[in-house]
Order: sequence, then C-alpha cells, then structure tokens
Amino acid sequence: MKKIVIAALLSMPMVAIADPSPFGLEIGKATIKDVKAKYSAQKTGINKYSGGEMYDLSGIDFDGLQKATVIFSTDGKLLAVLTTLPKSKFDSLLSGLSNKYQLVSKNIPFVGNKSAKLVDGNTEITLDAPHMSFQMEMNYSNKDLWKSYKAQSNKEQEQKKKSEHSQL
Repeated sequence: MKKIVIAALLSMPMVAIADPSPFGLEIGKATIKDVKAKYSAQKTGINKYSGGEMYDLSGIDFDGLQKATVIFSTDGKLLAVLTTLPKSKFDSLLSGLSNKYQLVSKNIPFVGNKSAKLVDGNTEITLDAPHMSFQMEMNYSNKDLWKSYKAQSNKEQEQKKKSEHSQL
C-alpha cells in the first residue's frame, strides 16, 4: 500500500509555487537589478517599514497606470509593487485578479468606498477605491512587509494619542 501511495505522488505533476509577478516582477524574487533592466527606475528613498530602497517606475505598458512604486528588502529583493490607477478600472481589475488569485474579502457597496483583498503564496493583493476620489490603488505586498507596516502604524497612532492626551 505504501508503495502505491508513493508511486501516485511521484506521478503527479509538480506545481511550482511562486508569488505573483505584477508587470513581470516576481514578489520576493526580483532584484533591483532586474527592475532597472526592465523599466526606468527613479530612486525615491529608503522605505521606513522594510529598510530597503524604493523606486518610482516608468515605461510600464498598462492602460491607465498613473504611478508605480516598488519597495525592496534590505537585501534587495522585491517586497511590494504599489500602483495608482483610475477608479473606473476597479471592477475590471477585480475580475481579472479573481481569476488568478484567491479572493479573501471584498466590500463593494452601491455608494461608498470599494475594496478587495486577494492572496497568493506570501503575497497580499489589495484594491482600494475611495468613494470621493477619481483614483484607486492596486498593491501587491509581501505579508511580512504588510505586518511591519500595520505594527508600526499602530505604534505611531498610539504615540500620537499619548502625546495629545499629555497636552490636556
């Protein structure tokens, strides 16, 4: 019986596990050199959540793309791709992403802020379209970077609250 199970497992096709590759840049694998070879990249500083370099990209052929920023780890691996697009693309983008990645949550009221979250591997993909805006964000982010961002943001909010309370 054991031999049959092993033979069955070995005969199954091996599935390559990889994180998403927005614009041909694999999250967790692409390097700064890879990005610069593919697109025009302008360094914008060091990301306070990852400690790695950040770049604004140009030369991406994607309809409506207004801005694209990439964030790297301290060892130069791609952790996030942050984009700004017209809000009118929300439904189309969600449809396309839902066909490729696992939809975790979505909030699409008739009137109000639209949002959706999808996951694939160690990457979270978020769509956010504020109600009173003409723009939306589509972000691919490594889960560890997202956790670091949330933790530091919460810490900063607590410090601000304490500072305000001390002034009362």
